[in-house]
Amino acid sequence: MANNENKNQPQGEQDLNEMMQLRRDKIKTFEEMGVAPFGHRYEVTHHTEDIRVKFDELEGEEDGPIVKLAGRLTAKRGHGKASFAELLDVEGKIQLYFKIDVLGEEKYAQYKLLDIGDIIGIEGRVFKSQRGEITIRVENFDLLSKSLRPLPEKFHGLKDVDLRYRQRYLDLIVNPEVRDTFRKRTRIIQEVRRYLDERGYLEVETPVLSTIAGGAAARPFITHHNTLDIDLYLRIATELSLKRLVVGGLERVYEIGRVFRNEGMDVRHNPEFTSIEFYQAYADYEEMMDLTEGIVVDAAKNVLGTTKITYEGTEIDLANVRRISMNDAVKEATGKDFLSCKTVEEARAMADEIGVKYEERHGIGGILNEAFEATVEEKLIQPTFITQHPTEISPLAKRNPENPMVTDRFEFFIYGRELANGFTELNDPIDQRQRFVDQMKQREAGDDEAHVMDEDFVTALEYGLPPTGGVGIGIDRLVMLLTDSSSIRDVLLFPTMKPLASDKSAQSAARAAAPAAEKAPEPIDFSKVEIEPLFADMVDFETFSKSDFRAVKVKACEAVKKSKKLLQFTLDDGTGTDRTILSGIHAFYEPEELIGKTLIAIVNLPPRAMMGIDSCGMLLSAVHKEEGEEKLHLLMVDDHIPAGAKLY
Repeated sequence: MANNENKNQPQGEQDLNEMMQLRRDKIKTFEEMGVAPFGHRYEVTHHTEDIRVKFDELEGEEDGPIVKLAGRLTAKRGHGKASFAELLDVEGKIQLYFKIDVLGEEKYAQYKLLDIGDIIGIEGRVFKSQRGEITIRVENFDLLSKSLRPLPEKFHGLKDVDLRYRQRYLDLIVNPEVRDTFRKRTRIIQEVRRYLDERGYLEVETPVLSTIAGGAAARPFITHHNTLDIDLYLRIATELSLKRLVVGGLERVYEIGRVFRNEGMDVRHNPEFTSIEFYQAYADYEEMMDLTEGIVVDAAKNVLGTTKITYEGTEIDLANVRRISMNDAVKEATGKDFLSCKTVEEARAMADEIGVKYEERHGIGGILNEAFEATVEEKLIQPTFITQHPTEISPLAKRNPENPMVTDRFEFFIYGRELANGFTELNDPIDQRQRFVDQMKQREAGDDEAHVMDEDFVTALEYGLPPTGGVGIGIDRLVMLLTDSSSIRDVLLFPTMKPLASDKSAQSAARAAAPAAEKAPEPIDFSKVEIEPLFADMVDFETFSKSDFRAVKVKACEAVKKSKKLLQFTLDDGTGTDRTILSGIHAFYEPEELIGKTLIAIVNLPPRAMMGIDSCGMLLSAVHKEEGEEKLHLLMVDDHIPAGAKLY
C-alpha cells in the first residue's frame, strides 16, 4: 500500500522523502558505530576568517598549527581515499581535506557517511593547497548534529522569496550576503547607540502595552488584559512616555525598540518595526536636525567606510544635506504658495489647478501637506530636511513663533522616503489640550489615525516640560539604505507573514521543501454563509459577450498612498504593455502575497480615475457574508494559463 501511495506522489516529493529516509537510516548506522548523531559541547579555538587572515602567508609545503573549529558541511568533493569538503561557520567557509591515511579506515568510513548540512567539529592542521587555498588537513572530527533535511540548492531551491522570509534559517545558511546584511544591521544600531551615549544620553525602556495609543498618527493593535479586564494597545510610538521622563528631570533620553502599527504591509512597512526616539531638554528642532544628520553620517562612515552610497542604482551623498521648508519645496515644484492663502477656498482652488486631491476635512495646512506628498516627496532623492510642517498635521510640535500656521518640525527624506521625524516639542499644556481636541474632531470626521486625548500627558505638561527637541528615526529604513536592501523584509530577521493556512503559495513552497504530509480535506461549513440573490432581470447575450474576460499575471502590487482600501496592480495582460488596475481589497489581502498570481480581469472597461490614478479594468472577486461579516476571495486560476488567455 505504501508503495502505491508513493507512486502517486509528485516526483520531487518522492525524491525528497527518499533522501530524508536515507538520512534517518544513517542515524542507526552511526549509533552502531558508537557515534552519537547529536553531540555535546565542542571546544572551538578558531573561526574560518580568523584562520584565513592569520595563515595567509603560508607557502608551499609549509604547515600551520593545529586548529579546532565547528560548523556545517556545505560541500563534499572527491572519492576513494581522499576528499575535499567545505565547512561553513559564523564567519564564512573554509576548505577541509579528509584523507584515509591521516584519519584511519574507521574514521574515514564515518566521514563518507556524512551528508551536506551535517554539523561537525574538526581538529586539523592548516596548510595551503596546490592552488594556493587555505585548507585544513583534518586529523579528527566529531559529528555534532545530524541534518535530517537536505539543504536547498543555492540557485534552484531557494528562489522563492516567501520561503526565504518564512525559513530565515535556510536563507542565512545558503546566502552569505544575507548574513552580511544582518551583521551590518547590528553594527548600525551599535553606532547609533554609541553616538548618543557619547553625548550624555541615557538609554531607557518604556511600556509596550498602554491604555492609550499615542505619540503618532496610526492604527494600533488591541489586546486584552484578563486580570484587569481592560483593553490595552501595543505602542505605536515611544514619544509620550519619553517626554514624561524629561518632565521628570532626565534631560537626555532615548529608546531603541519595537513599535507596532496595525496597518498595511509593503516594501517599506511591517506591522512591527524598530525605531529610535531621543529627546533633549533645552534644545530645539535645529539642534535635533544636526544630531539626526550626525547619526546617519556617523553610521555610514563607521560601518561602510564612506558617506557616498549607492541605493537601488542611485548614487547618494549622505554628507550633502539640504534644508527647505515644506511650503517653499511645494512652491519650487508647482509655483503655488499655499501659505499665502487666507481662506481654505483659496487653497482648494490652488490644489485644483495642479490636480492635487484633498478631503473636505482638510484645512490650508492639510491641503499643503497633500500637495507636498503628491508633487515633492518622491523626488527627494538626495538627503533633504523638509521643515515647518503645518500645525494642522503636527499635534505634538511647537508652533513657529513667526507663523502659527506651521510648526518647528522637520522630516528627513532620502530616496523619496521619510527616514526621520523631529520637532521642537510642544510644552504648552493649554495649547496641547486644544490640539488633542482638534485631533478628536478629525477622528469624528473620519480620520481613524488622528490622535486621541491623553489626559495624563497633559497633566505631566502642566508640571512643566522644559523647552525640548525630539526625533524619531526608523532603524529598519536606515538599515535598508545602508545595505542597499529594496524591501524592509530583507532587513528583518523574522518579518510578519500571513499564516500558511491562508496562503496557498507559501504552502506550495513549504511542500517543495518538505515531505508531503497526509492531510484530511479541509471541512467547509456553508451553513452560515449568505450570498446575494441572483438577478431577476436577464441580460441579453450580445451585451454579455462584449465583456472581455482575460487571464492576467500580477507583476507588482502595492498599497495606494493615503488610501486604506485600495491596492494598485501592475498586470501582464498578454499585450506586452503593462495594465494598471486598482481594487479596494486591502482589507482582505496584503500586496506582496498577490505578486505572481494569475487572476481574471475584465479589460475592456473605460479608464476610471481613483485617487488620481487611472484604473483600466476590473479584477473579479467572489463575495459573500458570514455571520454578518463580508468575505472576499479574488478569482485565482492555474498558473499554467498564459497572460491574455480569453475566457469564454
